Amino acid sequence: MTKVDVHYQFTMPFDERWTAAIEQLHGVYGLQAVKLNGQLDKLDVTYDASRLMLADVDSTLLGAGLPVRRVA
Repeated sequence: MTKVDVHYQFTMPFDERWTAAIEQLHGVYGLQAVKLNGQLDKLDVTYDASRLMLADVDSTLLGAGLPVRRVA
C-alpha cells in the first residue's frame, strides 16, 4: 500500500449539504481518509495509490458534488 496525501480547496463557501457527501466518501474503495479542516474551506484526502490514481480521486470528489480544486 502506498499512502498519498492530497489537498483540496473549496471553490465556493461551504454548504452544510456537502457534509453527507463527505461522509459517504469514507466508504469509497482506496480512500483512506477525508478530513475537513476547521475553517471549512479545505479537504485533506489520503488515498492508496496502488488502488487509485490521482485523477480518480479528483473525479470521485467532483462526482460527489463537492466543488473543489486540488492545491499544492
